[in-house]
Amino acid sequence: MTKTDKQQNIFDAALKLFARFGFKKTTVEDVAAEVGMTKSNLYFYVANKRELYEHTVGNALRQWRDSVAAAISNKDDAVEKFKVMTAKSFEYLSNHEELQSILIMDPGIFTLSPAEDRFYEINQGAMLLIKDILVQGIKEGQFYEVDIDHMTELLFSIYIMFLIKTYIKSEGSSAFRMYEEGVTLVLRGLCRKDL
Repeated sequence: MTKTDKQQNIFDAALKLFARFGFKKTTVEDVAAEVGMTKSNLYFYVANKRELYEHTVGNALRQWRDSVAAAISNKDDAVEKFKVMTAKSFEYLSNHEELQSILIMDPGIFTLSPAEDRFYEINQGAMLLIKDILVQGIKEGQFYEVDIDHMTELLFSIYIMFLIKTYIKSEGSSAFRMYEEGVTLVLRGLCRKDL
């Protein structure tokens, strides 16, 4: 097993335990036992429990972002990419209950302030997906000319708000329907022709 595979096993085990017991009650020993290693061996991969937690959550967020990137990679049309991106981004948590549980326990993971964003680089990667779609849509004449950086930040902020309403504040299907309507509204405002 490679070091990368071992790290992934550690992150998977830690995600499961942090989701079930929370940060305070989960110990490094618990995670080490879950992957069949000693606590001292686990420290070859992380310095302490806080680092283990941050790396575990960061890994889960990266997987989320990468799954969205994969979903849009085979789409050519900017509008279609936008629709797939929004659907896959939003639906991901409904199929990943462990990450959803962690987000409920630690809502500070979602922040709209770059200075407070513990996962800034990962979120910048997510915003780059939005930005690339906007650039493509404008270049191809499908979207109106907009300030791409500001529009990217606006769309990402709206997305975070809906994630919080749906998964953290548990407004469920009502927030999901509002999200779908919001995507339609954004596309009607961005697109040069009626959908």
